[in-house]
Amino acid sequence: MAPHVSPIKYVDGVRFSMSDKPFPVLLTFDLDGEAAFEEIHPGVPYWVTQGGYGPRKGVYRILDLLDENEIKATFCVVGLTAERYPEAVEEIVSRGHEVACHGYTHRGYNDLKPEEEREGIIKGREILEEFYGRKIVGHRTPRWRPSGRTHRNLEELGFAWNSDYMGSEECFYNVIDGRESRLLEIPVAYNLDDWTFYYDWGSTVKDTVDTWTIEFDARYRDRSLFCLTCHPQVTGRPSRLLCLSGIVEYIQKFPDVEFMRATEYVERYWG
Repeated sequence: MAPHVSPIKYVDGVRFSMSDKPFPVLLTFDLDGEAAFEEIHPGVPYWVTQGGYGPRKGVYRILDLLDENEIKATFCVVGLTAERYPEAVEEIVSRGHEVACHGYTHRGYNDLKPEEEREGIIKGREILEEFYGRKIVGHRTPRWRPSGRTHRNLEELGFAWNSDYMGSEECFYNVIDGRESRLLEIPVAYNLDDWTFYYDWGSTVKDTVDTWTIEFDARYRDRSLFCLTCHPQVTGRPSRLLCLSGIVEYIQKFPDVEFMRATEYVERYWG
């Protein structure tokens, strides 16, 4: 259970409001590759090749768009996908973006044995750190399906943030074994995920960007957080990239907004 979260917090006994700093916008991208479909549609090219589109083509379109707008983002990468497409991860790092863990395969941790889960987190992280050149402290569970062990594993392994929870707009520290930990949860949302719109609902680009702008307005008004989840195999398609471009252009009209990497946000707002 998540505690009630207020935009007011205290740092060293001093009252601090989230409204005292720029409104944070986190653009996050889950680079799944074929692993996203190999579990649920094994051996079906119609699905599996769609996953491969992300690291082969889609991610480069997204990187170019981010460069054009001088935005740094966070890429949650499946370890197996990094092994298959090392050049894609190298490109992400070379352009100054953050790399976070997204499991070794794309199986939800709730389907794994305890040792498989922990070993997969460690293996995926080690693979990515070879590209990133520094310690990785961010994590997002594949398919947003953690187990009852996940938060404890992440805390023990020194992660600073996780991003799976949908029950809040504001961040909070996860409760582990009955105590508040230092593992910050960066909430996600079903209506701020490209997969939901294009794969689950069959939405148009216009419907999607319209919804995202309305959601941004609401979150900007309550000074919480705007964390968008996209997938290069989804948003990297030519017409859908226009949707990402549209929400970026809309957000840039606001004077006190700042795009930032997830760990940068954690350090500046919660450090």
